[in-house]
Parts: sequence; structure tokens; C-alpha cells
Amino acid sequence: MATPSLLATPSDRANSGLKGSVVFIANRLLAGQLLLAILATHSAQSAKAEEEHPRFSLLDAGGRIRTEYSRQTDNSDDKFLVKFEPELKVGIGESSTVFFKPALNLSLLGGYKAAYDDQFERSSWSKKYRFNDYSSAELRELYLTSKVGDGLLTLGKQQIVWGTADGLRVLDVVDPVDFTNFIMDDPADARIPLWSANYQVTLPAFDLQLVWIPDTTFNDYSAEPNWYYLTSPKIIPGAAPAGVTVQQNKVDRPGRNPIKDADYGIRLTKVIGGVDLTFNYLYHYNDDVVIYSQLDPNNGNPVVTVSPTYRRSHLIGGTFSFASGSFVYRGEYGFNSNTYVLTKSPTDNNGAVSRHEFSYVFGVDYSGLTDTMLSVQFFQSILSGSDQGLVRDKVDSTVTLNASRTFLNQTWRTEMLYVYSINDRDSALRARVRYNQSDKTSYYFEFDHYAGTINGLYGEFRDKSRVLLGVDRFF
Repeated sequence: MATPSLLATPSDRANSGLKGSVVFIANRLLAGQLLLAILATHSAQSAKAEEEHPRFSLLDAGGRIRTEYSRQTDNSDDKFLVKFEPELKVGIGESSTVFFKPALNLSLLGGYKAAYDDQFERSSWSKKYRFNDYSSAELRELYLTSKVGDGLLTLGKQQIVWGTADGLRVLDVVDPVDFTNFIMDDPADARIPLWSANYQVTLPAFDLQLVWIPDTTFNDYSAEPNWYYLTSPKIIPGAAPAGVTVQQNKVDRPGRNPIKDADYGIRLTKVIGGVDLTFNYLYHYNDDVVIYSQLDPNNGNPVVTVSPTYRRSHLIGGTFSFASGSFVYRGEYGFNSNTYVLTKSPTDNNGAVSRHEFSYVFGVDYSGLTDTMLSVQFFQSILSGSDQGLVRDKVDSTVTLNASRTFLNQTWRTEMLYVYSINDRDSALRARVRYNQSDKTSYYFEFDHYAGTINGLYGEFRDKSRVLLGVDRFF
């Protein structure tokens, strides 16, 4: 789960000059030309068809303005952020639609600066545009959906969701995640939509989904040192021994070849005896950077060279879910051909080793109480080979508890997500209360709490618990 942004220098984070703007604009022009070329394929429709089905029709227009103020409970660090997200859906002819969703991000306090959003993990296609240190814009989603044969083809910047687990990802790794707020954002807000082709069709034996993703964007972690900047030795290599110089190479990213460097996926879906089943396969780059390190004695002046890179893996797995009375039983499993784990010493085995990994989640949902949902999950990751010299155990286990309840005809909603690592004995808690004043305005209060060992994935943020006040205004 390491990231190039954690390796960058402050000057790297602050520089976003004319060259970056030119690249940003050029890539947006190319994306626009691609979309225009796709839309142009509809220009051959007959005049009669146009009379029966207007070429363009506005199907929906709206969006959300989200305002959030957050403050850490153990210090005075705070943020005041505003996000403007309009949405537009346009019909084209009889069987096609275009969905458009940009986002404008504003920081109203000096405590946060966009300069920390270094974007090393994002491809040039998916970078945000920074106006200054306090404002940025991005294209969240832009895609065309059209009927092709007996199925639907979706082309453009979109979210693709796999899996049934809440909060823990086994199969839901098609899209990377923005970890600016670590794990506390809702999944739809945390995922980074990618430029993709997604074809879904119902066949006699099963439903088929084919995925092609030429967008090489990876998990995006916070580089803000006062917030959720990762420091756990499970993610970041340990410090070099005293007297050893550290030299860092440039991040080795995949190229831009839309065939060789793309991700490919397939999912089969079928219902057998009341059980929903899927089979999933994804050939992809791992969304976390692999940090290799090599020691050179250098005639008594030792130097450690750090080389961040991205590596491919085959993911094979599936999901199941079925209902019985007030209970829903669900699970997912996945086998990764290559999972990279850091070594305890940054100079052992070049700092990281490859292992096969088998992961699974089993969950139970209970809805037998009025307006209430309770869910518990057990997650386990199992590595091949020995864990000797590695920063994590061979078997790593986590449990989660998710509970929600609505009151007064869904005017009020309370929800809680609790994640506990059995191995590290650290935890993360998100508690939220939401008041829906109307279908246009919603207020919410949130408390995020971390506890446990400083070396754990959650415990590393034990002094960064926060309270948050937010307003969603829909239009």
C-alpha cells in the first residue's frame, strides 16, 4: 500500500508549472476528440428515426455541493473544504446516453494546500488541474453508454465495481482508491474512476462482463504530513542504518501503450438455486507501488538506492450471496499470483519479496429489526511461503462491524463502521449521524477514531482522530 507521493520531496509537491498545464490541456483535448469521434458514429441515423427519437434529449441534470469542516481532536489541525459536483445525463437517439460529472474542489483554510496533492500515482489522463494551492478541478466521470448487439457498451471515465465486501477489498480492485481521508470516505467517493471500456451482455448460460482499462492510475495516498500521511512499517520501508546515504530513483511507471500496458478483466454472473455467484479474473497492475532497495558498500561509504515501481498480477476469484429469512450470507475470495511484501530490513532481498496470496471475506447481514441493518465480516489474507523477515504475518486477520438505523420516516440516520486488526490489535471507528432536512438538504456529524500500536495500519493515526461537520446540498 505504499505510494510514490510519500517518497517525493516538498519541492516536487509544490511544482506545477506551465509544462503540467500544457500536458493537462493536451490530454483533455485528446479525450474530447475521442468522445466526439464516438458521438459522430450516430450522425448516420435516418431522418425518420430522428423524428421518432430526437437526436439529443436532456434526461437528467443536477448535482451536489458538499461543504465539510473537520478538526483533529488531539491538536488544532483543521480543514474547511467545498466540493461542487454537477451531473448531466443526455440521451442520444434511441439507445445511447452520455453521463458527465466534473468536480471543483476548494479549500477555505490555509491548513490544506493542493501542493500536497502531488499526483504521482495518477496517469496524465486522470490528473486534477490545480488553479492554485487552494483550488483544483477534475473530471470525475464522462462516459457514453450504447447498445451494441444484445449488450451494453460503456466507454469513457467510469467506476467499475466488483465484490460484495464492505470496507475490505478482495475483488473490488478494478478501480484504484483515493486515500486522502484514509478509509473514511464512502466507496463511491473514494474510488478513482478510470478511462475504460466496459461491455455487459446476458447470454443463455450466464451474464458476461468484459473490461479493458488503458488508464494507468493507481492508489492515491495523502502527502499531507499533518493528516493521513502513511508511516507504518507495513507500508513504508524502515529507516536506513546510521551512516548510510539514501538515494531515490524516479518512480518506474507503466508506459502508455493501450494494449501492452492496459488492465483486462472478465466477470461471469449466474444464479444457481437462489445463490448469486460470480467468477472474476483480472490481469492488472497492483495499485500499490513496490519499493525496492539495494545496498552498495561503496568503499566504506554505503548507499541505499530506493527504486519504486509497479508490478503486474493475475487475480482469480469469485463471490457468492444468498438470503435466508432476515439474514443475507455473502462472501468473496481471490487468489493473487504476485503480492509484494516489504522486508523488515530495507536491504534484505532488495527490500521486498513476491508471494502468492489467497484472501477471502465472509459476511452476514441481519435486517430483522425495523429500520435497522447489522453486518459482521471476517477477512483473512494468507501468504505462500514463510513470513520470516517480513513486516507482516503469514496469516493476517481482520473483523468488521457495520450497523445503521433510520428514525422518523428516514429523517434521521445513524451508522457505525468498526474495523479491528486481530494481528496488530489496532482499530478504526467511523460513527456518523445524518439529518435529512429535505430531499435537497442534508446535514451530518461524523467522528473518526483510531487506536492501537503506532506500527499498525490503523494505530499509526491514533493521534489523528477527528470530528467532522458537513452539509450536502442537492440540486
